[in-house]
Amino acid sequence: MRLRVSQAEKYDYTDVVALTMVGEGVEARPALPVRVMEEAGWYPPPVGAEVEVELAQEPGGLDEWEIALSGVLLKRGEGLVAYTFGGLLLTLRGAVGEPPRKVYLKLRRAREG
Repeated sequence: MRLRVSQAEKYDYTDVVALTMVGEGVEARPALPVRVMEEAGWYPPPVGAEVEVELAQEPGGLDEWEIALSGVLLKRGEGLVAYTFGGLLLTLRGAVGEPPRKVYLKLRRAREG
């Protein structure tokens, strides 16, 4: 799915950035370590940029993505799903359907075409 980064909030005490990304009726809020963002060329955070986000049950094609994390379902509720990636959280609002227990979060800058 294609989302736009609308906000970035840095938590200095943990050196983590929480990105708010919106689009397609979904709000995704992943927390990413600054070090990972720097290595991927995402730091400073790309506020205003369009990004591609994929949540997959299989890791296939990780080389095509700039950031990839594996995580497990933490919580699900009315229109809200939360995953943990080794203590880093991803919350999804507006998500529909039965969320998978294990996922791979894949992120990259949106490609043309």
